[in-house]
Amino acid sequence: MPEGLRPDEAAQALTEIGHRQEQVIKLAIIPRWYWWAIAGLMVGLSAAIDSHRPLAIGIGTSVFVIGVLAATGRVMIGATRRAQLRNDLLNPLGVLAILGLVAMVLAVSLPTAFALRAAGVGYPATGGVLVGAVLLIVGGSLLTRVLQRIMLANRIGNRR
Repeated sequence: MPEGLRPDEAAQALTEIGHRQEQVIKLAIIPRWYWWAIAGLMVGLSAAIDSHRPLAIGIGTSVFVIGVLAATGRVMIGATRRAQLRNDLLNPLGVLAILGLVAMVLAVSLPTAFALRAAGVGYPATGGVLVGAVLLIVGGSLLTRVLQRIMLANRIGNRR
């Protein structure tokens, strides 16, 4: 570091570092399309299973697995190409937020599916998963914002 660095220059450099950190975090965040893709794949799989046709179940399962792997791979590879985040940006609160979304989707979709089945509704699993898919789309976008806030709060220079 140059010895003649003035305080205003140091402050300007720290501000620039903060902006760059924010850009990296925003680049690495889960895109909205991912939640839609996973939700659609979930509904497709449940419809295939509800059909009780072995061929439909086989195709639905294959499409689901390939689709989840492709979507997740695209997000992960894209994120690592653009930016490498530090492991300590996502604290236990972020992990709890992720687990909370999963728990919420399961806590709503499973009872819904069982209630639809008890009521004799056709394709009950698909109905339950459709409700869960809507929660995943809405909750995934909210989760993304929460995780972004957590990571921004945990970046270097922002900790207290």
